[in-house]
Amino acid sequence: MVDRESLIDRIYEAAIVPELWPGVLHDVSALGGCFGGILFTTAARQITHWTSSDDVHGLFEDFLANREAQDDNIRLKHGIAAKHHGFFGNHQLYGRAEMERSAMYTTFFFPKGLGYAAGTVLPMPNGDLAVFDLERRLADGPASAEELARLDAIRPHLARAAALSTRLGLERAKAIVEALGQAGMPAAVLGAGDRVLAANQAIQALPRQIVFLAHGKLGLADPASSQLLATTLAALGRRENTNSIPLPPAGETAAGVLHVLPLPGGARDIFNGAKALLIVTQLDRPTSPTAELLTGLFDLTASEARVARGLSEGRSTDEIAAALGLSRETVRFYLKGVFAKTGVSRQTELVALLSGSALPKAK
Repeated sequence: MVDRESLIDRIYEAAIVPELWPGVLHDVSALGGCFGGILFTTAARQITHWTSSDDVHGLFEDFLANREAQDDNIRLKHGIAAKHHGFFGNHQLYGRAEMERSAMYTTFFFPKGLGYAAGTVLPMPNGDLAVFDLERRLADGPASAEELARLDAIRPHLARAAALSTRLGLERAKAIVEALGQAGMPAAVLGAGDRVLAANQAIQALPRQIVFLAHGKLGLADPASSQLLATTLAALGRRENTNSIPLPPAGETAAGVLHVLPLPGGARDIFNGAKALLIVTQLDRPTSPTAELLTGLFDLTASEARVARGLSEGRSTDEIAAALGLSRETVRFYLKGVFAKTGVSRQTELVALLSGSALPKAK
């Protein structure tokens, strides 16, 4: 039998040490007559982070890999819509007939001898939802009123622990960007749905380049750069995608580079909603940047950086080819890579970007 008081203590410990959640979920599920528990966060019905007891870890991995079951997740849909301030059995959300019409059940749960569950949905301070899902075997039938009552008794503690974890994650995000601000670096942290979790004053002081949009979103004033940011965030973590985005000069604001750094966090820390750290490097130095600096700023290869530096020093492609011992075609090949990674399409635009001067207007 689960020791309720000890379980409550461990729930609050898990709020600080995310690695403890699997054990806590195991005991919470046992308290409700279930065999395993899953905890995940969701935004717009998309599962963002999750952890589980060992009993159902493989099961949930299989579920996430099953596109048909996910697209027909009536359990999540009805659970969110119910807005029930307590634990519920999925049989209270819909009947057996609807289960038998759902691909989620017919293709995934029923063949595994599963189908019944208990769960609850908790709103989080960052706008996400935390969902506790406790699995039952089909042969065990729906969760009883007594089992749901036992779960309701600890629900306030689960809610407080989840909220505490989320607030700690937000505080960490604020601390990161404020520390960078103290070093003179404009920075922001994005969370699920690319919402801004924290932004320092330095990045807010770049309104002609960085735009704060409705619904907590962030964009770039330059349309091409803004599209590149959207593409980068959508494919965050892929090695083939550039994570450095050019910021053309605007008025008295020098050109810059926006670096997008993935923040995966701990595998078990599902309440750390930080997705990406954005840092702006401003190109306001009078001399041309070194090859090493170019490599870091724009994710250029060493060869691409040497070609870019040559252009920034006013050399022609023929002069660069001669200086580097390369053919003109090879220099042009590297130049294409530089254009793709810096978001420009002409040599004059690249030189202007690297010098921090105004880009020529399109004719």
